[in-house]
This record gives sequence, structure tokens and C-alpha cells, in this order.
Amino acid sequence: MRTANDGMTPAEIKVLADIDENGVHIVHVAESARGPGYSYTIGMPYSFDHAEVIVFGLPPDVAEALLDAVADEAADGNKFAADGQHDGLLQGYPVKFFAVAKGWYPEFLETALWAHEGDGFDCVQLVWPDKQGRWPWRDDVREGFAEMQPVLGRREPPA
Repeated sequence: MRTANDGMTPAEIKVLADIDENGVHIVHVAESARGPGYSYTIGMPYSFDHAEVIVFGLPPDVAEALLDAVADEAADGNKFAADGQHDGLLQGYPVKFFAVAKGWYPEFLETALWAHEGDGFDCVQLVWPDKQGRWPWRDDVREGFAEMQPVLGRREPPA
């Protein structure tokens, strides 16, 4: 993990200070013409020996609360491994985790790449179902749900 120095911007220093103080910094990326909004952690491997976590399609405040809950669980020694389903993070709904291939990192984890000084860390995607309990890859999921939550672990990364 990078260490703060005088040549860094205030935003860069804040990322590192949040990790030192809270164990994790959460980045929010707004929806754009390129795709849906998403949020991700920085500091999980450093602070909790856990993969970074990314989640798509949630409002920033909801994503932050969810990622904070994941960090709290990781701080208690719980691990959320790829290909696992977990209850208790979202009230009334299970969530699943998928490994994120390093080929996706430049597109979605730019600040994490900077903080880690490269791609020497793992990342998992937290995927949540719709209100009817359907996952984004199911044929019967409502229109737009799959686009709002691309499942990187089920797609080939860019070359």
C-alpha cells in the first residue's frame, strides 16, 4: 500500500488517511454514458486480509453502508470468497460474490490500482438480486436490471 507524501493531492492523501483511520476507503463512480454507477473499497487486503469489493447499481449511500458492513465483517475475520452466497448483509436478501479478473481493474478500479501501486490484489464483486430474488443473469429478470448490474465474473475482460 502506498504511503502519503508531500507530492500527493489532497484527494490522494484522504484515500490513504481513510485507510489508516477506518481500514477502508470507499470510492463512488457516478453513472455515465459508459455504464452504471458503482462503488468499491480500497484497503481491504491491507487492513483485513480480504479482497477488495465492488458493487454496481446502488445509490452511493446504500453502497457505502453495504461495503462498510462487508468491511466490518472482514474486520471480525469473516471472509467473502468468490462463488459464495451469503445471507445477512442485505436485510431479507442473499448476496453472491464473484471474482473480478485483473483485466477489469483498469476500467473499474483506477484509484485502487494507484493505492496498491499495481494490480497485486484480489477483488470480488458483490451481486444482489432484485426484489423478487432474481439474479441479473436470469432470463426472467426485469428489463434494465442486468444492465444496471453487470456481473464482471461472468464476462470476459477486455484484452
